[in-house]
Amino acid sequence: MADYSISIIYDRRGVASKEKNGSVEICVYSKGKKKRYATGVNVKKNEWKNGRVVNRLDAHSLNEQIERKYREAHELMSESSGELSIINRATMTELSFCDWLDKEVAERTDITESTREHHRTMARKVRESRIFATFKDLTLPNIIRFDDAIKKTLSNPESVRNYHKRLKPYIAKALRLEYIGKNPYDGFSSPRGKPTTIRYISQEERTRIEELELDGIIALVRDMFIFSCYTGLADSDLRKIKESDIITEGGEQFIIDKRMKTGSQYKLMLLPKAKEILKKYNFNLDLATNQQCNQHLKTIQAMANIKTKLTMHVGRHTFATWALKKGVPIEIVSKMLAHADIQTTQIYAKVLQEEVTKGFELLKSKLGNS
Repeated sequence: MADYSISIIYDRRGVASKEKNGSVEICVYSKGKKKRYATGVNVKKNEWKNGRVVNRLDAHSLNEQIERKYREAHELMSESSGELSIINRATMTELSFCDWLDKEVAERTDITESTREHHRTMARKVRESRIFATFKDLTLPNIIRFDDAIKKTLSNPESVRNYHKRLKPYIAKALRLEYIGKNPYDGFSSPRGKPTTIRYISQEERTRIEELELDGIIALVRDMFIFSCYTGLADSDLRKIKESDIITEGGEQFIIDKRMKTGSQYKLMLLPKAKEILKKYNFNLDLATNQQCNQHLKTIQAMANIKTKLTMHVGRHTFATWALKKGVPIEIVSKMLAHADIQTTQIYAKVLQEEVTKGFELLKSKLGNS
């Protein structure tokens, strides 16, 4: 009699519905322990019945895929005398890494939708590279090949580095789950590029945007952007503001919350314009996606005759440079932006110093004409 048992499990996480897929896994029990591994099959709740895929044109092939993985597990356990360690080494290497990566990106609950879109872009780049077909392809030489492939389409080192930064957490999870035996990033480093140019607008340009006569979604996007200009909040942070985050102290209203990106707590006084916008939208600014906002900001940029390319993040940059120009100490601005360290804030100070230098150079050029 075999000293192990194998079962097929559907939707272990309980996420499946008529719209959302649940995963089909093989679960192996042996000597009081168990291990699970994916079959690569993901189907909706109404597509799974009595342990089989139904109501799909590809149901037959998907059921064959599940049965093949089930048989492989039996053969491996039989050959290894019930040793669970053989399962991950021998079977996960054959599972599509790209399929697994897509599923992991889709099911993450600890990232915002805008961040998820960046991760989806990374996953598409991984698939398009055709370098990582299965888990066994996760090797240092292939990471280097992937790096070379990215560099063929991106010239900015920081953008290249961001692809690796987004891929690494999934590699780390595959390592924890024992889908791979070694981290392919060991021995690899992606150089940090020079910080990209900080884009921001002047106080006069901000006023021009405020005074535009707009309506509908384009007016909403304008208000979201201006709110960022007066608070320094990133797009993901201003979207999650609730009325319960607003407190009153000494006759002034403040927002107290944590940054989505870093978890750093912040406390910001609501300036009159920001307060007006919040009240206008009943303390809910999660009314348009980041993509929609950036698209409409192109129109607003043209209407206000502004040369700087506008995105939602330009609002945060605008607040930082505005505060520094008004004489707010850099240490305080760093706290206002909830930066993890002051070095990040110093980028804005450097930009302003470059402006000062250009001003002196302009004066110098005029001396000969005076």
